[in-house]
Amino acid sequence: MRKIKIIYNPTSGSQGNKKTIDNISCKLLDKGYLIQKVYTTGQNSAYEETIKADKDGFDIVIACGGDGTVNEVVNGLVKVKSNMKLGIFPLGTVNDFAYYLGLDTSSKTLTELIEEDEFINVDIGIAGEKNFINVAAGGLLANVGHETAKGSKAMFGRLAYVAEGIRIIPDIITNDFNLKYKIDDKEYEDNVYLFLIANSSSIGGFKKAAPNASVSDGYLDCVIIKSLDKITDLAQVFLQVLSGGHINNDDVRYFHAKKIEMTSDSSIEVDVDGEYAGELPMEFKLSDYKAKVFANSKE
Repeated sequence: MRKIKIIYNPTSGSQGNKKTIDNISCKLLDKGYLIQKVYTTGQNSAYEETIKADKDGFDIVIACGGDGTVNEVVNGLVKVKSNMKLGIFPLGTVNDFAYYLGLDTSSKTLTELIEEDEFINVDIGIAGEKNFINVAAGGLLANVGHETAKGSKAMFGRLAYVAEGIRIIPDIITNDFNLKYKIDDKEYEDNVYLFLIANSSSIGGFKKAAPNASVSDGYLDCVIIKSLDKITDLAQVFLQVLSGGHINNDDVRYFHAKKIEMTSDSSIEVDVDGEYAGELPMEFKLSDYKAKVFANSKE
């Protein structure tokens, strides 16, 4: 009998998700799985529960929450080099990685994927000492995720991120920073607003932020938005992000890379999957561990 551990973050998404999680549990029980359901109790709770699940011989772990919850579970899987498969049930505000994999909030979708054993092997990125499954980012817009109040996320959802982003827009045009970076063996230096180091193409609700990215190609995709003279030029770049056309803009650098090293004279925070991960200087690369993730998308 296969064992499944459900790790549920009760602060993610709307306040009415408990019934949905119970529905998932009942469907899996009906299919003959042994189910254990736990609730996260704070920072690192999902990480610790994942490590415990591996030690206790579980076959599958399901992360029910947002990108931050998924990130903690992934870090737990990597820590013990677990053979457990990962299911994701998106309940957070943005859920970039889940939607990239074709997952939604239908419990039928996830239970069917588990029953049919439909999974893909997913690359895992490393940012300094922390792993990420979707994106590492730095710059004024990159820290919106971890600076937006958790209470606001739960109450207002995606609008909470929009409100925080609007609040800092006047600061963007006057707060670029010097970035020295090495992409594999080539060195560069630019004044920039933002950098994204992506595993999937979907970042911050933009489905084509890194349009050529693949979660299983063995590469990270690096997007760097250079500083511009006018806020209208910056607005044009962000409009192009909607279609993926920004990667052809002369003010944007786009790289496929195995390893990226970044440093700056400024104090630049790095965000991974919506959570704070430290400051530059930092090295970004791929882990030798791949996660087995249930997905509708086969890329």
